[in-house]
Parts: sequence; C-alpha cells; structure tokens
Amino acid sequence: MRMAAERRRARAIAVRFARAAFALACVMPGLALAMQDEPREPPAETAAPPAVPIAWTSLTPEQQRLLAPVESQWPQLPPRQQQRLIRRAERWQTLPPEAQERARERLARFAAMTPEERVAARQRLREFQQLPPEEKQRIREARKRFHDLSPEERRALREQFENAQPPPHDDP
Repeated sequence: MRMAAERRRARAIAVRFARAAFALACVMPGLALAMQDEPREPPAETAAPPAVPIAWTSLTPEQQRLLAPVESQWPQLPPRQQQRLIRRAERWQTLPPEAQERARERLARFAAMTPEERVAARQRLREFQQLPPEEKQRIREARKRFHDLSPEERRALREQFENAQPPPHDDP
C-alpha cells in the first residue's frame, strides 16, 4: 500500500515536472532573446535624461524588417525599450540570415503574448536559469527532441500533456 502511494506521488511529481519543462521549452528561446542584455537602471545621480520616443520611420529598412513583429506596438513602447530593440536589431544584422529569421520569429512570438503571459514566461526563464547545469541540459535535450518531432506528433504530445490529470496526492 505504501509503495503504491509512493509510486503515485513520484508519478505526480514527474508529470508536474514534465508539464513545467514542456511549457518552458516552448517559450524559452523567445524569452532568452527578449531578455538579452536587459539594461539596468543607472543610479539616480547618474541617470540620463528621459529618453525621447523614436519614430518607426526613422529606423533603417533593415531595422524595420527585423523589428516588423512589433511595428504596430512601436508607438506605445517606452523609449528605453525602443532603444533596446534597436540595439538588438543592429546586433542581429551581423547574424547569418537563418539566425536573423529565428530572432524575428521569436520576437513575433513574444510580441503576440499578453502582458500576463510575458510575466509568466519571464518567471519561467528565471526559474530555468536557477536550475543546475545538468537539469538545464536535460531540458534542452528534451526540447530538441520535441522540435525534431513532426508537427502532428508535437500536436499530439501537447494535447496529451494538456489533458493529463496528475494522480491524486496522498498524504502519509
């Protein structure tokens, strides 16, 4: 009886971990890209004057191409975020075309998230960053295996995890 309860508890933990790893693997690339080089606010005594909004039309055609996923949101973005995105677009221009396209796609996924989804995604990334290196590697490998699946297999796996009910929690 006790062994069965322990097995159920272990399975419940494994299911929860698998769900968390799956959710993290789905958003991790976009989050890592979105959170790269987050500038820290300078001390108040050395703070720069308030940033001025940047017009979309003042961006180069290449910057506009790379930042296209956020074009409709551009006027509402805080000037510091606009500047940060421009710096990233400049850095992305040095990447090979495939990497530029991945950056643009990840930015599009992040831009499509609701503010609540972004907060949750950033939290998942922070949690991932605190994991031991071996656990991070295990999750990266699982993510790679997931992305190597066909679209149909990925869809079936997503549905399986969405519909999975964790086993009941037994207290000793």
